[in-house]
Amino acid sequence: MPLLALIGFVVTLVNAGCGLVEGMNQVVPGPLSATALVDQFGVPNVVTPIVLDLRLYDTVGEVIVFTLASMGVHQLLHDEVASEQLKPADDEAVVMLFRIAAVLNTLIAVELAVRGHLSPGGGFAAGVAGGTALALVLLFGGSTEAMRAYRTMRAEVLEESAVLLFIVLSLLLLEGINLPTGDYGAVLSGGLLPILNILVGMKVTLGSWGMIQRFLSTNQLH
Repeated sequence: MPLLALIGFVVTLVNAGCGLVEGMNQVVPGPLSATALVDQFGVPNVVTPIVLDLRLYDTVGEVIVFTLASMGVHQLLHDEVASEQLKPADDEAVVMLFRIAAVLNTLIAVELAVRGHLSPGGGFAAGVAGGTALALVLLFGGSTEAMRAYRTMRAEVLEESAVLLFIVLSLLLLEGINLPTGDYGAVLSGGLLPILNILVGMKVTLGSWGMIQRFLSTNQLH
């Protein structure tokens, strides 16, 4: 998995370098207005086209930095052994309350990822909500089930796959290749924007899951 992330990082740097060289020989146009962005992508949330088009290099860099942080945590704590087993919460009322909060956070994460291009939200916000939901489960009685699900789902593979797919689609968008924008205000609109949001949400959620789980399994949060 570190090799795949490194390949994506190198590809992004090469594409960025090529874009800078081409840009030196071109006349830089003026900044797009909010109305122009709405017309170009067909979405009411102007922030999404800014983050995932005009400032897409920044967003790709942020995703890569988060990936490197996740890889660093796993690498540093790989050989750590917990001094004692983590004790789950024994208050059923508290566990149930936080399980309900986890479900609500999960629903919010889905809403922010799927409709983030139409309303306040987006991939990073969705990832924070998803990571919070998993943290609540891990911290209050569900660590064993969560760890088993993490291995069964091969969450590490899914996380790195989401990163690579995000980078590939970002490069296509930077080259002007996009899906049809669809009907204004519809969920299936904005071309690649909602797909990129979902991929970022998946990556941040799975990365947060893996890091919190690693901290808990080695008693690093005590």
